[in-house]
Amino acid sequence: MFVLDDYSGSNPSRLTSADLLRSLQIRASALLQEFRLYQARLKARGKQQQVEIRGFKRGVESEVKLLEKIGREFATSQSTSQNIIAATSQQDEEGPQLHALRSSNLPFYEAVWDMAKSCRHVTALGKKMFFAGKDCVASRTNHDERSVSRTGVSKDVQKKETLVDIVADNGLQWIKISTLTEKRLLFEMAKEGWEKYGDIGEDGNTEGGQVPETDRGGTRTSKLELVRLAEDLKIAAQEVRVQFRHPQIQLVLPKIREGISPDVDAFLADLRATGAIVQCNTDMYKPSEDRQLDLDSLMPTVATVPLTSTINVDCTILLALISDISNFPRHQLLSTFAGKSETYHKAIVNQIEAEELSPMLSERIYPLLATRNLECTLHASQRMREIVHCMGTPSELSRAEILLGEGPYRDQPASTLRQAFSELSMHAVPTEVLFPVKVVNFDVNTLFGSDSTSMTLNAELCKSFPTSIAARTRDRLRLTPINASVFFYGWARQIVTLTSNRTAASELLKTINDVLDCDESQACKEDAEFLGPLIWCETARSLIGKTKFKE
Repeated sequence: MFVLDDYSGSNPSRLTSADLLRSLQIRASALLQEFRLYQARLKARGKQQQVEIRGFKRGVESEVKLLEKIGREFATSQSTSQNIIAATSQQDEEGPQLHALRSSNLPFYEAVWDMAKSCRHVTALGKKMFFAGKDCVASRTNHDERSVSRTGVSKDVQKKETLVDIVADNGLQWIKISTLTEKRLLFEMAKEGWEKYGDIGEDGNTEGGQVPETDRGGTRTSKLELVRLAEDLKIAAQEVRVQFRHPQIQLVLPKIREGISPDVDAFLADLRATGAIVQCNTDMYKPSEDRQLDLDSLMPTVATVPLTSTINVDCTILLALISDISNFPRHQLLSTFAGKSETYHKAIVNQIEAEELSPMLSERIYPLLATRNLECTLHASQRMREIVHCMGTPSELSRAEILLGEGPYRDQPASTLRQAFSELSMHAVPTEVLFPVKVVNFDVNTLFGSDSTSMTLNAELCKSFPTSIAARTRDRLRLTPINASVFFYGWARQIVTLTSNRTAASELLKTINDVLDCDESQACKEDAEFLGPLIWCETARSLIGKTKFKE
């Protein structure tokens, strides 16, 4: 952690202990007040468990307590603020209290909070990230793909840790704040013996200064602390994927100016060489009083995919659409068994109660389907038919025919299908919903074949489909035929797959990430821009099913 020497409006070196204490206390109070508002909003939104803020909170509270302690010491030794100033003016140069005030980490926490207020969807303030280190990462190339874990290293490996000050964009952005000053930076360079940081010639010599350690290519091997930190952050980020991507590292240096000193510019070039985005003392950094506090933008959100013009509907959602639970009121479902010894299974009763609190079709499903073309694979439609014919009620059977445009509803216009469906439901089908769901005869094996049919399909569906990664994912995961059909069809078409099968979706995404990690460790880059499956998970609704006797 770096301490900001000259962060306040006035130079702390020119302030007395009493003046500096008063300034820091006012700023600490303002910071704590805003942070508590943030905590209250998290709690009100029920998101307090989704954001890690304990480290930042402890740090701020620790600084506040330190300032209170120093204030009590002043109050004990002097009776008035005038006496404080008179007494402290004689010992400001060497006084331990003044030293403690000048060394306060409050400016650092202010800088972190000010930067956080410009971010969106923050998930952590002060989060430790663990990683295996360069040697362990390099060893991945010696492992067979099938044995590579999510991190690519053995559990016995001793991991290192690094601290990220802000995790934003729902995990896709890692921000490190350094309040390192130019004066301190030049001091560190001099300490390393680098009188000319950027002047390493072809022969490895510097002009007028000592020669820093270099490798045979002339690259410095002895690096400043912040450069080493940036490299550690990059390694840690390589072990994490969010939406198939590694987090982007961003370094914010509010006390460093670019274009002023060649040595400083060379240092910044080293930072950027790690792949990090580096922001210096620019217009993006504003004092706290100028930074607006938008609490809603700070709230984390559930990672969702953008809805596409066509939606691939899984069997689980087809069943949810036709289920009596989704379409009939609770009293109508339960009245069948009034005064009898039979009842629904507990899981069905739980779904009925959940539906009463939050109707699934009207509040979540229909808004997703509106104005979009609806498709499902042949496997998904066949599985739905099997379940409906096995355990469906007459109303559920009718809805299934309407949904797929089959039986008496074949070749009927969308308006007729919506009207027929609405007559069997307490929820009117919005006019924007485009029934029926089109059944697509899709065979997942044709994605990976070499015959003419496969090549035609690949040309039509898979212009950006990562065939090699998908094939290895299929081989490692071994999905059931219906799940393979549903998820690979949506992936190949790059359309959203709407499902309630969270288990299969999670396993698919995890396996894809593992395969991507293997490609990186083996320096294999199949696709410049990887396109993974677009999956949207919703809550399940079962068919009303058979009853069971009460015990």
